[in-house]
Amino acid sequence: MSGDSEALRKRVVVVGEDDEPIAFLLRDSLNDEPGYQAVVVPDGALVLETVRQVNADLLILDIMMPGLNGFEVYDRIRADPSINDMPVLFMSAATVAYDAELNSRGITAVVSKPFDLNDLVTRVKQLCPADH
Repeated sequence: MSGDSEALRKRVVVVGEDDEPIAFLLRDSLNDEPGYQAVVVPDGALVLETVRQVNADLLILDIMMPGLNGFEVYDRIRADPSINDMPVLFMSAATVAYDAELNSRGITAVVSKPFDLNDLVTRVKQLCPADH
């Protein structure tokens, strides 16, 4: 049964968030979900490298981060053929201020802070369903 190990592979979610309490809350909540494994990256410049290294299935990305901001990270992901189809879920405390940038990129997967943790986990499952 060679397919079993692949069927049981967890969905890897990279959390690009520099606010530690939020990042750890997200990581712990996702790790509690069967079929998901979350990794926190607090610096935008390291997000791209991490996404490639861990073969991420989904990126949760804060807009305001040190290194590269969320839009710079997003643009680089979409320009990279090896990861350009990976879903990205944005979060921000100032989503209204970024409406133009979000709209110009066609980004619709956005969660405003403060967010409801259950809603966020539901969005993750919609964007990146786990194998059952």
